[in-house]
Amino acid sequence: MYSNILCAVDISQEGEQILSRAASLAASFNCELSVVHIIEYTFLPKDYQKQLMEDVQPRIAELGEKYGISKKHRHIKFGQSYSEICELQERLCVDLIVIGSHGKHGFNMLLGSTANGVLQKAKCDVLLVKVDGLRS
Repeated sequence: MYSNILCAVDISQEGEQILSRAASLAASFNCELSVVHIIEYTFLPKDYQKQLMEDVQPRIAELGEKYGISKKHRHIKFGQSYSEICELQERLCVDLIVIGSHGKHGFNMLLGSTANGVLQKAKCDVLLVKVDGLRS
């Protein structure tokens, strides 16, 4: 059904939970899995952006190794999260985006702005993984 999945994560344990679910789906469909982390600080000095990138790279590399994601399918981008995710989706011909959503109380808090933006702008299926914090 799917041939190319993109999983958007942050570098927290919640992000790893989302990536774990995406990896299970990719294994089930025997398809390609890519991971992306977006750094939303675009108006900072280039030196600081470089430092942010260097801080994130080891964690993305660790996640990539753990879930068998090749280096060419690990992405770190700067910009508005939903926009960068959707741009990468089109460039990579992704047919499913997996992203986390904090299931909080009340309809207005159901989706975060990134999840909502991806749902509105993506040109493919989107799977929201509910993240309620870590479970013991």
